[in-house]
Amino acid sequence: MEHLDLIGLFMIALLGGFGHCIGMCGGIVLAYSGKLTDNTITQKRQLIAYHTLYSLGRITTYVLSGAIVGTLGSMFNINGTLRGALFVFAGVAMILAGLSLFGKITFLTRLEHSIQNSKWYQSRFQKALSLKTPFSLYLLGILNGLLPCGFVYAFLFSAAGFASIPKAMLIMLIFGIGTLPSLFLFGLLANTAFYKPKFRKILMNVAAIAIIIFGGLMVQIGVKFLQNPQMGNKAHMKIDATNASNSSTGIHGAKNMESKMHSH
Repeated sequence: MEHLDLIGLFMIALLGGFGHCIGMCGGIVLAYSGKLTDNTITQKRQLIAYHTLYSLGRITTYVLSGAIVGTLGSMFNINGTLRGALFVFAGVAMILAGLSLFGKITFLTRLEHSIQNSKWYQSRFQKALSLKTPFSLYLLGILNGLLPCGFVYAFLFSAAGFASIPKAMLIMLIFGIGTLPSLFLFGLLANTAFYKPKFRKILMNVAAIAIIIFGGLMVQIGVKFLQNPQMGNKAHMKIDATNASNSSTGIHGAKNMESKMHSH
């Protein structure tokens, strides 16, 4: 994976965090921030620690989700044709996700299930929101990461497309880190002009356009794989070539030793 891809994904997550995450998860941040105040937790050092625990919980969920989609995607990494098909599918899904975030279609709303309406989720969410221990913030972040979110889905599509567990986990880690500043600052500096709805809308549209472009690039990569399936076997070919080279070296070495023995 190119560094440019990772930087691009980080910038999309950063913009989308200020444009989308504040609108989707800002209420949760305000809710637990109010609880912290009620519990007389007002020192800046303590507040930073609690907000950090919440963010780490979200990132944990995202990375584990990346591991799951990476596992599923790796099943398509058998040959170039299957991997190309996965890239095309993931790219098209990202384009549709971007258009949904842009407000043009309702693709993501059909994918979003009402996890937050289940009794299991609500009971654990309320228990975590009580903030009886610092770990409650971490658990709250984990539960927040499970909430249906089109922005998260867009990154999961991208992660699955790379058909690699480590790369998928890395992509979702970058997503979590990219969305961290927005919610972190929102918890500390809520109700400032920086979080005006119009400003968030602009940033969300920019992020949505970037997702569409990135999806288009993934489709392009997928088409190349489909046109040249041998691309998917290059890594295996390199390994085979290395093994063959090592075997050849071993054979020549054995022959040289044998000739020396005969000479003696």
